[in-house]
Amino acid sequence: MSLLEVFGYIASVLIALSLMMSNIKRLRWINLFGAAAFSAYGYFIDAYPVFILNGWITLVDIYYLVRIYKEKDQFDLVKLKSVQTPLFSLLKERYGKDIKQLCTKFQWQQLDDAHVLLVFRNMKPVGFFAYRQLNDMGKVEVLLDYIIPEDRDFKAAKFMFSHQDNKLKLEGIKHLVVEASDENHGIYLKRVGFTKQEHYFELVLH
Repeated sequence: MSLLEVFGYIASVLIALSLMMSNIKRLRWINLFGAAAFSAYGYFIDAYPVFILNGWITLVDIYYLVRIYKEKDQFDLVKLKSVQTPLFSLLKERYGKDIKQLCTKFQWQQLDDAHVLLVFRNMKPVGFFAYRQLNDMGKVEVLLDYIIPEDRDFKAAKFMFSHQDNKLKLEGIKHLVVEASDENHGIYLKRVGFTKQEHYFELVLH
């Protein structure tokens, strides 16, 4: 098998992998590399229909990625009076299994006496944020921080935890603590601004 054939197989695998992505941004990026590589492969083997088609797909991916990065999303938080609401029940039913896989230490009964916020992105519900108060000085324990798979591009996390114009501060939250459920959760917490303490992570909102 020649190096050119190997290159073609790699391009094909990238395109196939892109179609397995639930996150649209990740899909576009992987598809972009796959289509660009497959277009180059088509050019080198004189398969011009392959070259032209995948070149066009590359341009389409670039166009939509530019739109994604330029687009300014509108995020909102809505506090629920109770978790016994049709919308919460629907989201729990749809994404409950994914929540338990990501948040292995989380138990639904923790929400019975917790504050629960729904996270909206462009008027679409995309996640939950639940916490319980530890004191009256704005210190809270995060019980659940979940965003649905197709919206996990860290924009929601930036909205939630950015030190500038932070909406959580409107809820009286100034100091967040959370115990990481696993190593990946710890990596996520560090990425969104939390710092590692002895047994937990914390974020102070200024």
